Amino acid sequence: MLTNCLSIDVEGFIESNLESCPAFAEDLDKTREHYEIEKNTQTVLNILAESEISATFFFVGRLAREIPHLVREVASAGHEIACHSYEHLRICGIPRDQFKQKVKSAKNRLEDVSGKRVYGFRAPEFSITQASLWALDVLEELGFAYDSSIYPIAMHDVYGMKDANPVVHILPNGLIEWPLASIDFLGVRFPFGGGGYFRLYPLRLTKLCIWAANRKRQPCMFYIHPYELGPIIPKVTNISPYRRFRHYFHCAAGVSRLRYLLRAFSFGPATEILTSMGFLQVESSV
Repeated sequence: MLTNCLSIDVEGFIESNLESCPAFAEDLDKTREHYEIEKNTQTVLNILAESEISATFFFVGRLAREIPHLVREVASAGHEIACHSYEHLRICGIPRDQFKQKVKSAKNRLEDVSGKRVYGFRAPEFSITQASLWALDVLEELGFAYDSSIYPIAMHDVYGMKDANPVVHILPNGLIEWPLASIDFLGVRFPFGGGGYFRLYPLRLTKLCIWAANRKRQPCMFYIHPYELGPIIPKVTNISPYRRFRHYFHCAAGVSRLRYLLRAFSFGPATEILTSMGFLQVESSV
């Protein structure tokens, strides 16, 4: 059975949605946010332990400074530690030099705390787009081996690159790119790789999409956030019904829905899969 990548983007619910919906700022509280992240990430760890599955955790780098014991716990459980930038901010709004400094700091902190080399990067909100392709060269300069930030779609208002290669490949600068999962239907490429798409799509549709990709010998990059599994998700009231639906729909059913997929397919961390595919050679520690 082909192994797909299970990745977890570790950040708070409020910060995850702050740039898309500034009204969330009214509910931002660091103490509550840290408690939320720890409790929800523990739920993820419990699910993975009971399923005997290892995953890739893309941590926002600041968490290695603010709640380092969580990074250590995830690493000690045998999961891959990867970088989700230093703060959850879109790359397109950050100068190149500042981006490089922040990501370098995030990578170093995550490696120091976990004791493991950080191979992978994912931009907040998949914000490596046509306007920020320069970030890929920065990642190569900083010693990352792979990136998983590009969504090869054209229908989203924040991210997406319509003509991007939709499968794992080597970029001209030597960096490995593992795009988020998508599927071609009637000449249009649709996303299905997790997060909001996982909550909004019927489970059988998600299962069919993964099965179709695996049938072509293409492993999927699946992602989810700890708050989509609970048990804690802040209740933001000063938002539109559309936003409320988009951010909360099916979060309460996140655990059962994820367990369904974990039973149906094989999952593992990105570095192990890329190694098995011949793209990467890994070291056990920094």
